[in-house]
Amino acid sequence: MKTITKVLATLTMSLTLAGVANASNLVATDNQVSTELCMIAAQGSRAKLHNAIKDSGLSKSFVVYNVKCNDKNITEFVAQHGKSPKKINTLLNKGRNKGKVSISDIASL
Repeated sequence: MKTITKVLATLTMSLTLAGVANASNLVATDNQVSTELCMIAAQGSRAKLHNAIKDSGLSKSFVVYNVKCNDKNITEFVAQHGKSPKKINTLLNKGRNKGKVSISDIASL
């Protein structure tokens, strides 16, 4: 029983250290609105990102299509570096304009 406990403890510690070693530390290089949005999006807090977008005066649609983080679309950046990419990208994609298309066939004589 002690052997199993030791193996599990060792395994847990090694997986924890591997996770810390793979974590990326992001550092903002300036104080632009887009940089702040990128940093907040990477943190993984939907409420903070929602408030930051609202305070910036930009629409979610504009942020999705125009904000670049490290030369990547903000959704790609969050998917690669974010703590909660699924939640953040769901929030961002709610702002996308989903156009409607209707096709009318006009018959000729």
